[in-house]
Amino acid sequence: MITCQFNDSYFPVLDGVGMTAHNYALWLDTFSANSYLIAPKVNNHLSEENYNVLLYNSIMLPGMHPYRIGLPGIDVRFKRKMNSLNFEILHAHCPFVSGKIALNLSKKLDIPLVATFHSKYREDFKKMVNSTFFVESMVKYIVDYYNAVNYVWVPNEATGKTLKEYGYCGDYTVVPNGTDMEIPDETIYQQYRAGGFEFLGCGPNDLILLFVGQHRWEKNVRMIIDSLRILKNEKVTFTMVFVGEGYAYNEMQRLVRQMMLHDHVIFTGLISDREQLKELYACSDLFVFPSLYDNAPLVMMEAAAFQVPSIVVRESSASECIQDQINGFMIDNNHESLAATIKDLSRHPEKIKRAGEHAATSIYRSWKDVVAKVHANYALIIEKHRCTNKMHIHNNITVP
Repeated sequence: MITCQFNDSYFPVLDGVGMTAHNYALWLDTFSANSYLIAPKVNNHLSEENYNVLLYNSIMLPGMHPYRIGLPGIDVRFKRKMNSLNFEILHAHCPFVSGKIALNLSKKLDIPLVATFHSKYREDFKKMVNSTFFVESMVKYIVDYYNAVNYVWVPNEATGKTLKEYGYCGDYTVVPNGTDMEIPDETIYQQYRAGGFEFLGCGPNDLILLFVGQHRWEKNVRMIIDSLRILKNEKVTFTMVFVGEGYAYNEMQRLVRQMMLHDHVIFTGLISDREQLKELYACSDLFVFPSLYDNAPLVMMEAAAFQVPSIVVRESSASECIQDQINGFMIDNNHESLAATIKDLSRHPEKIKRAGEHAATSIYRSWKDVVAKVHANYALIIEKHRCTNKMHIHNNITVP
């Protein structure tokens, strides 16, 4: 089986979709599939992965740091290499530049194309251009794209609902995401935990709140900061840790300083070292993720691997896997509700512990298990496509 993943971001740019494409390629290669990944190149970054990586030239996307827009059409070396390969199945994780390459290639080679719908693109378009016509034209492009592929996958039902709201009328299959972080045994867990405390300068009696992800206003990070001011005024002791990068990074830091919260908030910047990130999960008490933008956040699963329950907004896409007070906590979409929930939980650590234990058993899924099922699905899709082609050829034979 020769497979290829397509995405519009790749290392060192880290986000949930990029991690999904990476883990598909990584584990498919482990399962004896000849695995490729095609994405834009960031400066002179070289891939060190076990699977095959084809990167094409790109430039910075204005106003969307750290994302880039690919320029495969002018990358002669990339086109020459891509045209020399014979894939059996393609999988697009983005409907734009890389997705268009995948669609054209599937038609050229007459092979099946799977496309996963991951993101709330309409919000991205609204941020980029203040034009209803442009936004709706791009949404139509997305719907047309998913109508053109052979199979549409989504990571959860909420994401499928979003795609339907955009105007897509076809079928889709729910294929959940996973995480590359394993649930550690007690000894390893305590080692990670100690490393996290040392990095943050905190101790086991401190209330540590964690956010991991792109620093974008769409992820409700302003709500988090506003809630911290309430907590400080109400004498709740806490340390808030923001991990990641994004266009709002500097503005978030300024807001924290303006609210005199700098003694309570740590901005780590991007952490690409997964071992260091595990340390921060292990020493944290609550994963604060009130995003309305994310559909099926991988970071919530990463937190669950370390028995850290998430706080999410009620009826958000991210809340689909959460049972309030059981394996996580739901809030209303305002900073007062978030502050009240954190304050209550700071007084009842047993609630946090119980929810964290349930999160590890109900939310956590490994990429190995997820991609094993993907590999089996690919085999069925390839076989179905071959049988359909044989039937088509047979039905078009002219008997003299």
